[in-house]
Amino acid sequence: MQKQSSMPWHTFDEELALKELETARTGLSDIEAAARLETVGPNSLGESVTKGPAAILFDQFKDFMIGVLLAAAVLSGFIGELQDTLVILGLVVLNAIIGFVQEYRSEKA
Repeated sequence: MQKQSSMPWHTFDEELALKELETARTGLSDIEAAARLETVGPNSLGESVTKGPAAILFDQFKDFMIGVLLAAAVLSGFIGELQDTLVILGLVVLNAIIGFVQEYRSEKA
């Protein structure tokens, strides 16, 4: 039989969760809480690393398709199609601006 703790925690019913966590509805005693703090550490989320604006903007150009578009712009410029080159570069810049704004707002949130 498969051990129950491999189940996703949100699927546990109350009794099973209490049993698996070796606790009771009233919670842990101060001694047990101190012992668990000593062995497993505090129950807290780590600090998330936020990226600065320059890193966010640079990341917008890391996508493979953006590289393909930039290569197409260079090739288009090389063969003398200035209008196509400018359109492609305009789209790449527009994509970078939109992506930057969205990611910057989500980082701030």
